Amino acid sequence: MPAWLAPILQSYGADLLRSAVLVLVLLLVHASIVRTIAANPQVPVDTRRRWAINVRNAMIIIGLAGFVIIWARELQTIALSMVAFAAALVVATKELLMCLGGGLVRSITNSYELGDIIEIGGMRGRVQDITMLGTTLIEIGPRHDSHQLTGKAVTFPNSLLLTQSVVRENFTGDFVMHIVNVPLPYSVRPARAERLLQEIAADVCAPWLDDARRHMAMLEHKLLMDTPSVEPRIALQPTSEKEYRLIVRIALPPRERQRAEQAILRRFLFACFPEDSQHPQADTD
Repeated sequence: MPAWLAPILQSYGADLLRSAVLVLVLLLVHASIVRTIAANPQVPVDTRRRWAINVRNAMIIIGLAGFVIIWARELQTIALSMVAFAAALVVATKELLMCLGGGLVRSITNSYELGDIIEIGGMRGRVQDITMLGTTLIEIGPRHDSHQLTGKAVTFPNSLLLTQSVVRENFTGDFVMHIVNVPLPYSVRPARAERLLQEIAADVCAPWLDDARRHMAMLEHKLLMDTPSVEPRIALQPTSEKEYRLIVRIALPPRERQRAEQAILRRFLFACFPEDSQHPQADTD
């Protein structure tokens, strides 16, 4: 045994042994729980991933608490003799502490969870992973009005939660409100265009309209909040002397946004501008 190792083992051997046992036990418990969660096919994948992340974070917190308890005497001695160093350390680890504070704020306010679609600081995507220091998003874009996954992962520090507002797009859960903007020239008569868009939106949303109505009624009763009507609504907005805008609001499951939007736009635009006509069909009213 090296000469320098003997005094370390003599002074801190018991604490080192307790620390090693703690790490081993936590690793075994974590592996066992994660294996049990993964082996349950009846639970949705997102739910199992959320459980696994919560277990991992809980093991880390327990491990840190255990180390503090095991090394309390040594930490106390160091703290009493290094007050100035501790103050400097706080300044040096300001960003780290802000990340931990942001994670605490997220947990207390429940601003978002795994699988939510959020936007913060110009970043927008589906929450893929949450740790005590940062959050990973699977980017949705490339523009704000797009709802397709780009395949890119974006990680931001939780310190942003202390200075930036978080937009949670699927706050209402299984059904969300979605806006589709359709700019049109005045050659397409607004009255007919509005009726046509209303019919198409109602037809596309018909498969889930009853479920959406029941879901919003449940939220209104459970959360005591005013919920919007799930019926497709059309708003007319002049934008210039050459064109106007139809704005349709629909209720739908979050994963159906891209498909439903494209279905509505394709059917509406193909009806207004048929390939075999030189003029918009809506102008023949």
